[in-house]
Amino acid sequence: MRPQDRDLEHLIRQLSDYIVPSTLMESFDAYREESVTASALRFNKSQLSWFLETLNEFRGADDRKNSLLDIFDPSIFTFEHTAWGAVPGTQIEMPPLTSEVANFADRESEFASVAEIEIEAFRHYADLHNREEILGLAQLAASSFADQGRAFYGREEAIRYLALNASSLLEDIWATDDSLWKDAPARRIHFDDMVRKRKYDLLSFQSIQPPFEQADFTCYSEADIRKFAVDIQSLLATNRMKHLAICTRCQLRLGS
Repeated sequence: MRPQDRDLEHLIRQLSDYIVPSTLMESFDAYREESVTASALRFNKSQLSWFLETLNEFRGADDRKNSLLDIFDPSIFTFEHTAWGAVPGTQIEMPPLTSEVANFADRESEFASVAEIEIEAFRHYADLHNREEILGLAQLAASSFADQGRAFYGREEAIRYLALNASSLLEDIWATDDSLWKDAPARRIHFDDMVRKRKYDLLSFQSIQPPFEQADFTCYSEADIRKFAVDIQSLLATNRMKHLAICTRCQLRLGS
């Protein structure tokens, strides 16, 4: 990859952290991504990569994911959920986690049988990590699921939580018959106003040079900003984001 392409890709990743949510599901995703980032601070990049590789080995070659957020994704159980089209908000109702469904499943059911096998299988992978790492990984999972107030006090508790919620085999059961998930109590999650927070962060952006300032957005309408939220590359393509570019509408010079 050319250096300029790497720079552009890095800039897009940075700007993606400041996308203004346009739906309730996007608001929820922004909230859980920030929660995971906070939980991940206790680990270095090598540890996080090792966690991802461990979980991908557990899931199997046909169900690998690119990130921990993708593995611990509560939206996998939200097919045709109204939140995908609802306006942004601060609370959402989500299906129960697989670890919660296990408490309601018949012990003679296929779900219970597969769950026991998966928990036992995950113990093998958990042995690659010490107690604190397994507890920390479980907390990362809980943050990604927005499993609010969840705490782990023992290694076995964390192993069960991780195995059930990362299992691709249990996801396959859901895809075939989601009645257990529908019968278990739904979760109501309350979170911050991510639209307000992202707008504030966007106007005080300090992680790239030159930073965004409020004056830089005087030539953008609310509709423009929401367009950038959907397609961040359209912002990069504008003159106002090019080095030494001049905004003809407000005569603001960006860069130095």
